[in-house]
Amino acid sequence: MSIEYKFFATDMDGTLLNNKKEISTANLKAMQDLFNKNIEIAICTGRPYSTVKPYLDLLGFPCWLISNNGSVIRNKDRKVISTTYIQKAALQKAINILEEENMYFHASDEEYTYINSIRNRIVKIHEYMSRVEKSKIKSIWNPIYTVLLSNTHKKVNFNSFIQNNGNISSIFIANRDKKKLDRVKEKLSHIKGIDISSSGKYNIEILDAEATKAHGIMKLLAELNIASNEIVAVGDNLNDLTMIKYAGLGVAMGNSENIIKENAVFTTKTNEENGIAHLIYEKIICEKQTIKKT
Repeated sequence: MSIEYKFFATDMDGTLLNNKKEISTANLKAMQDLFNKNIEIAICTGRPYSTVKPYLDLLGFPCWLISNNGSVIRNKDRKVISTTYIQKAALQKAINILEEENMYFHASDEEYTYINSIRNRIVKIHEYMSRVEKSKIKSIWNPIYTVLLSNTHKKVNFNSFIQNNGNISSIFIANRDKKKLDRVKEKLSHIKGIDISSSGKYNIEILDAEATKAHGIMKLLAELNIASNEIVAVGDNLNDLTMIKYAGLGVAMGNSENIIKENAVFTTKTNEENGIAHLIYEKIICEKQTIKKT
């Protein structure tokens, strides 16, 4: 007897989005068809709200948002209904390690991204934009606008910030030196009360131990009275592992890390092959569709 799924949770980068950071026409239509079947939809991402909002506008329908890797939850009206902060003692230990190792990092809460260097943040966004944006003008201008003019970033001294009772829900660390990144990850692993994951080979993401994507989904399911075996969760990287293991139908993208595929019930096509659309039509809506590679 087949299960009627009631809740669909999808990661963004490497999953719903293609490598150009776009929602393809096929994926967009599939998501809208899913919504029209009255299935609850949650976008589950490591991104903060400010970088997710344009995609929510594009989807064109109200959905749940689990951002900051599970630590911030918004309802369908985009209002914050839950935030889980990293405990102060654990946060201080993590910041100490990152500053001692001279690592690039930024931290977020439900509203702002906190940085210790404007220049370093602009450079880091520029490096990212250069890989996904064809326009050189946009790759230069967008980082400047984002950090200085969008009212989404605040420069702080993190030690003073913590001492003055500032709250952080997630920390993102990036470094192209894999050995250094692994060394820092090993040091962070000794801190109690945090969850350590990643969304790529060259980053580390830190949350409170009770703030993973799975924890975020659990909170919504309790409100919606939906059982775990009635949900589908799909992703591609380590920060998706908890929700894929928790879901009744945990799905790996074709481009997923091996550990995700090993823990998934099903593997769909890659994010460049409209894997989300294939998953929705094959496993949830169960309708035959001609899906073009767009």
